[in-house]
Amino acid sequence: MTTWNRTSTALLKRNARFLMASLVLLLPLTVHAAPAPASVSFSHKDWDLVCDNTLTCRAAGYSTDDTDPAATVLLTREAGPATAISNQVMLADYDGEAGGKHPGAPLLLIDAHSLGRLLPADEGAWQMTKTQFTAFMQALRQDTKISFADNLNQYIFSGAGASAVLLKMDAVQGRIGTSGALIKKGNRSESGVNMPVPLPVIVKAPVQDKQSRDMTPAEMALIKPALIKGVADCEVEQIDKTWQIANLDEKHSLVSAPCWMAAYNSGDVYFVISKDNASDPIKVAESATSYDDGSIEFAMKGRGLGDCWNYKEWVWDGKRFVPSADWDTGRCRLIRPGGAWNLPLLKTHVATR
Repeated sequence: MTTWNRTSTALLKRNARFLMASLVLLLPLTVHAAPAPASVSFSHKDWDLVCDNTLTCRAAGYSTDDTDPAATVLLTREAGPATAISNQVMLADYDGEAGGKHPGAPLLLIDAHSLGRLLPADEGAWQMTKTQFTAFMQALRQDTKISFADNLNQYIFSGAGASAVLLKMDAVQGRIGTSGALIKKGNRSESGVNMPVPLPVIVKAPVQDKQSRDMTPAEMALIKPALIKGVADCEVEQIDKTWQIANLDEKHSLVSAPCWMAAYNSGDVYFVISKDNASDPIKVAESATSYDDGSIEFAMKGRGLGDCWNYKEWVWDGKRFVPSADWDTGRCRLIRPGGAWNLPLLKTHVATR
């Protein structure tokens, strides 16, 4: 199976889950906010929304796909009454072209009118002042032209899709019709909006083997037949390669088998097996990329340029591998190598014994 087909299949599954979450949000709103889904993702035109399992929502807007150089804006808001909205702006510097040049602090331009320079923020990003942000939000609602400009380039930004995405953010957090809504404001107070969901805690158990090793021919002959049905969808030439194993504890081992390889990604399938064959093998991940000290990781490029990535993680709690992280870096827009943002669907606190 090609990387394109695997990526398309994964996206279809993910979009189906997000569609179900969206349907929940379309139910009539009552005076008291309805319980929101654990996590939500929604996209419209040039804007995306990701709300994680704590009900913190992040809306990311971008330049259109054919704009070069591009810009992206991230709006973040936690759940709960009267929470502030933070903003970050990142301008394209994928190839490090700024280098020795000095682009300077960028200007915010609304309908070609300058509202002054942005403030520096963390990791190469910028931040709008309160006055700039108020004007920016008004421009989004009125479909007014927005751009940024530094000493090197002008970056045309797109507001297309912003209203739909920010309305969805309000819906997820139960703000529609309240004084704190971004789009459909009302007279209700925010006392009944959805509250933040506590961060789940996973207690990570110690493991015997912090790294996997190649299985011996004897181990391959013993273990591979018992798992062969679980790798039926893998590429034959990959399955025929050497598998790896790591001892988790006295009763369990982790087995990984090469499953597929493409131009810029590859994936392994992971199983937990019992050493005495007392229980059936459990498939942990159908496509992951590494194991380290009780953690399995999935890290995939969205495309070969490496300007967008998706990450997942599972940790061993002594009984099973528990999903502990799921996030991506936003759209592929040649903003930064490795992606522009951290947009989590799943966040947890991993503690150790």
